[in-house]
Amino acid sequence: MTTMNFNTDRLSHAYITDDAFADTLAMAVVCGAREGGRPCRCCAHCDKASRNIHPDISVVGKLEDKLIVTVDQIRELKKDVYVVPNEADQKAYIINDADKMNMNAQNAILRILEEPPPFAVFILCTGNPAALLPTVRSRCVELKSRAIIESGEDTVAESIDERSDLEGIASEFIAALGGDNVMLMECMFKLDKLNRSDFSVFLNLARDKAVLSLREDPSLKRLVQSECVLSKAGEMLDLNVSTGHISGMICASLLACHT
Repeated sequence: MTTMNFNTDRLSHAYITDDAFADTLAMAVVCGAREGGRPCRCCAHCDKASRNIHPDISVVGKLEDKLIVTVDQIRELKKDVYVVPNEADQKAYIINDADKMNMNAQNAILRILEEPPPFAVFILCTGNPAALLPTVRSRCVELKSRAIIESGEDTVAESIDERSDLEGIASEFIAALGGDNVMLMECMFKLDKLNRSDFSVFLNLARDKAVLSLREDPSLKRLVQSECVLSKAGEMLDLNVSTGHISGMICASLLACHT
């Protein structure tokens, strides 16, 4: 397992977790001296985060007179999303009661998750991820935070760090779309060995990398096709299709597409 250096490696742009881990993750996002996936808890950013006064950590939740998180709240969040951070290198947006977002609110946050600014990280807090739209879930890394917190902070760091191993597979996958069929099939063998949680992480990483690559070379047919294929893979994962069948579908679909 490699170690993710948050000063050089980009966090996923969105996470699904519960309230127990949200504050720690948000602190890691803004921390000025992150090491091995842990907020240092000593820098000025961590100090402000611990006192809930950091200007680059925003929290959205149900209003006192509402039973849901409304689309208007998400629209207000969107107004701030594309504004550069005030003090830290990145900004964290905690959405409490994410499962209480109505359909319009979920569609609004989906549009933000589809094209997020590079400095924003979204933390959707819910104990019931199944209440979220599959398209929203497919764009987020799901962290089993309650069990992680009970295991201690070192395990918290490891649960985030191990995602960096998947960065390599996602990068190989995108490179293979240039026409290296052998590399593509090797990636599929690696995917077949992933558990469902890590497979979901791979799909998000691969989708993000595909979008960035398309901006550089929009003519590559396999890259264009990969967005549709990865979205279909996310839907299959939500339907409890085995990772082996999903990786086979990805491989067959992309091998059939000329570069």
